[in-house]
Amino acid sequence: MAAFWLNSDIPRWVGLAAGYPEANGLVQNLFGASMVVPLTYLFTGLETLAAISFLLGLLTRLVAVWSVIEFTIISTPLLLSGKTEVALVHALLLSASLVLLLNGSLTLSLDGLIAKRVKTNHD
Repeated sequence: MAAFWLNSDIPRWVGLAAGYPEANGLVQNLFGASMVVPLTYLFTGLETLAAISFLLGLLTRLVAVWSVIEFTIISTPLLLSGKTEVALVHALLLSASLVLLLNGSLTLSLDGLIAKRVKTNHD
């Protein structure tokens, strides 16, 4: 999921740095034309932070809440419009997000290391 998010975010950051900020069509459909660029970059910033958090294994469940919401919002209209190939990718990302939300990532994450240290200190 982190790779997917970073891959989709890098062109937006490059466009912003070059002076050509991008507007997300889904954001425009949901929130209107007046706020499309600021909200696109707000969501892009959150996605970038979430991807870094997933890579580090930090705050996994909190980030998974964001990814469940985002991938639900993205995949539902795609599925309803008949774009099943693209919707399938987002549905798989949604499924992975749900697994992380329910189980966390305690084996290979900083969250797991912190949880083990806190448990050891309390015992």
